[in-house]
Amino acid sequence: MGMLKVRGTAEMAFTVDILIIKITVYSTASSSGEVIQSGKKKTEKFLRLMKEKLDIEPNDFELEADSVSSSYNSDKGYSYKKNLSLVVNADLSLLSKITSLLEDMSDVTYDVDFCLSDKASKEKQVIEAAINNSREKAEMIASSLGQKVLGVDEVSYEHPSDVFTYNLAKSVTVEDCPDMEAMLKNPTETITKHIYISWIIE
Repeated sequence: MGMLKVRGTAEMAFTVDILIIKITVYSTASSSGEVIQSGKKKTEKFLRLMKEKLDIEPNDFELEADSVSSSYNSDKGYSYKKNLSLVVNADLSLLSKITSLLEDMSDVTYDVDFCLSDKASKEKQVIEAAINNSREKAEMIASSLGQKVLGVDEVSYEHPSDVFTYNLAKSVTVEDCPDMEAMLKNPTETITKHIYISWIIE
């Protein structure tokens, strides 16, 4: 009876199903009072557009940061910044609609993260595939030695990655969007796992 330590590897690509849209509203002015007033107006305009055009309520957004700061190296000494985020199902038509509405605004930027909603279950699939990969290799090596795999002695596995839970905004219905960008495929996220298994052979 002997031991055979074999690394199993698996890699799978999954289509992302969550969009995290991060919006930043900026403003600059010569006084703190002016910049707060200007920034609030821009924020209100943005939230009103989202509600009136897409039925996305203000409470669907999460406030991530809100600040007013001074800069003595600028003609306009004060700057306003408010960071908001929106978590929705990965619908490129909706993303296209939101970004099109931002064309009517000034001093607004956005960034989009693509994520998997149930990453834990997808990682489990990849781990199971890595285990099977290790077993197949072990059986092939053992067979070439005139032996067979009897069981497992020890398993060594990397630490699992952090898994986040997302609170989705309510479902948003979007009209047919003629923009070609809305016809793009959603991106994929690749998960790779390695596992080391000491197989008992005889």
